[in-house]
Amino acid sequence: MHLLDLPGTDIILKIIGYLSPTDWLHFRIVCKQTYFLVHEYFKYMKYLDVSHHQVFPQSLCQILPLQCHSLQFFKVSNSNGFSDEAVKNILQNNHNLTHLDLSNSNLRNGALQPLVVNCKKLESILLKNCFWLTIGAIEILAFHYPEAIKVVDFSGCTGISEASIVCFIKRQPKLKSLSLSDLSCLQDETLVVISQSCPQLVYLDISRCCRITDSGIKKFGEYCHTVRTLKVDGCPEVSERGLSSLRLRGVWIDKVQYPSYLLHRLNQIQTWPRTPL
Repeated sequence: MHLLDLPGTDIILKIIGYLSPTDWLHFRIVCKQTYFLVHEYFKYMKYLDVSHHQVFPQSLCQILPLQCHSLQFFKVSNSNGFSDEAVKNILQNNHNLTHLDLSNSNLRNGALQPLVVNCKKLESILLKNCFWLTIGAIEILAFHYPEAIKVVDFSGCTGISEASIVCFIKRQPKLKSLSLSDLSCLQDETLVVISQSCPQLVYLDISRCCRITDSGIKKFGEYCHTVRTLKVDGCPEVSERGLSSLRLRGVWIDKVQYPSYLLHRLNQIQTWPRTPL
């Protein structure tokens, strides 16, 4: 029995889903029938993650944006294979997209233009270390996705401002996960806005935000009663004075909690008079 004698829709299309991107190309050129089967699979494919492929076939970067029309999940982080035009085509042709991950990608700001026009069901957008992201792009996302986004990652996006982040957060009451690590623009006032605007928030990452202090953490804890994970490692102005009440509520915090007797001893050492050499 030949492989192509099997029912195409029931069996072969499911087999194609287990093939690697390189195998897609090889199977595609076997004959005319396999060519159409592979393209049929692309047409109804819901999940596309190219982030774990060190080498992604360049020809597929041209084929997939034109053939995919049913994607709900698109992850192209850490991949240099997809150009701005390819990403634009993906966003333009897949109206049911709910999850977009462009983290660590080397694109231009215009790549997101089709997103706000065509992808009205978006719930998750991850743009970690996207240095090309601008203040205007954040404000456009806030305007076009009011009360829609649940998961956001703007970590390391040095081109955005605290005001643009606040503008975005105020329009996202359904936000459950928010990552804003490595942003020097972030201050205590932002934490107050987050706690008052996001009543469903369970995860917050503000690691290495050097301007966050205990005062901001305390105010955040007063208003936000749903948070379960808080990442503040690398925040030099955040101590147990701000974190203790959150720990008592069972919030998981990545910053090490030293025993009270050790903290007392360290404070004593810091106050010792220094003798000149």
